[in-house]
Amino acid sequence: MDNPERIGILAEKDKKFNLKGVLFRENKDFVVEEIMEDGKVLTVEKNDQESNESPERKNFLMFTLVKEGISTFEALNALSKATHTSIKRFGYLGSKDKRALTAQRISVFRGEISSFKGIGKSNLFLKDFMYSDSGCMIGKLYGNRFTVRIRDFEGSDEDLENFRKEAEKGIPNFYGSQRFGGSALNIDISRQVFKRDFKGAVFTMVLKEREEDSASKEARARIRDLFSDYILEGKDMDREEAAKALESLPPRFYNEKKMLQRLLDVRHDYIGAFRLVPKYLRLLILQSLPYYIFNKTLSEAISRGIKAEKIPTVGYDLNIEAIEADIGGIMQGILKEEDLSLETLKINEMQEVSLKTFERDAMVYPEELSFKREGNDLIASFKLKKGAYATVVLSSMLDKELLKD
Repeated sequence: MDNPERIGILAEKDKKFNLKGVLFRENKDFVVEEIMEDGKVLTVEKNDQESNESPERKNFLMFTLVKEGISTFEALNALSKATHTSIKRFGYLGSKDKRALTAQRISVFRGEISSFKGIGKSNLFLKDFMYSDSGCMIGKLYGNRFTVRIRDFEGSDEDLENFRKEAEKGIPNFYGSQRFGGSALNIDISRQVFKRDFKGAVFTMVLKEREEDSASKEARARIRDLFSDYILEGKDMDREEAAKALESLPPRFYNEKKMLQRLLDVRHDYIGAFRLVPKYLRLLILQSLPYYIFNKTLSEAISRGIKAEKIPTVGYDLNIEAIEADIGGIMQGILKEEDLSLETLKINEMQEVSLKTFERDAMVYPEELSFKREGNDLIASFKLKKGAYATVVLSSMLDKELLKD
């Protein structure tokens, strides 16, 4: 979280802790394990004692996905291709970070154990297979257990005890930076869609420069140089050269390739191009602006000394007049700054991703928070209820320079 302001977190001037250490040196330094609604924790450990029984086949195949260094969506795309299974048939309880070692439950509608069992790559494996009458639904979990190695930690036991006591009082439940995409671009894309600037949204999503690895940066620069005038100015382009450029894109540019090909096939169809992005990803992108507004609202409330148990996200069905006056006034002020109204959050062109409101806890309370020293490193362990971010908890303890994405 090297620049909290760009995701709406403004309430750091009174920060009490700025302990030192190194985060994210390796993916396995950040372990995330889902906690089911019944309290069971899905571990990242390999299970070499899988049952050889043939269970009764039901509508959904369930398994635990353990992955390292790739996002949930990248992992599901890999499984989709490996098993020739439509990505639409996969379900999950919540997305998991890329820069981590994670365990999460996955379902596949009408999936077969024989198709998935034995799949293993250097960065993922599957275990705990079973059939079920129902699949995974987003949010149907208790939360996540985090085990984080902070390398070369500088801080006393007294510092840690003081932080533990502070955490018991609650930590502002901001949305973490990973929720907004690289360089927080999802906020810009979301804002452009809600203002019906679909051309700008497509350009930002596909071509705009962002923080990414050097190979991806070079590939994006090549297609930006080639397609910018075609998209922004409506100028003609060499179709043969364009086709070659799209064919040369790395696999991770799957969505970008589909969107640009659509614009080559149907000129100016920016809405059609955007709708080629899978629904779950479009929803994640479009939620970014409301979540940014939530962060700004919570930040402003903290700075004014306003205490709230819950704060709603903005959605087209929000009754802002029914909210506690101080919070409602802050939200109205932010919407005015954004030149948006609640009605604009209902997108008639994409009704399937129009956004409704829901309430979110203003504070998060880490459970079973513990610290253990290993040489110069500190191991921090804690549980969080669903929707809360470990990086937000850690940012309240550590120097913000350690939390760069």
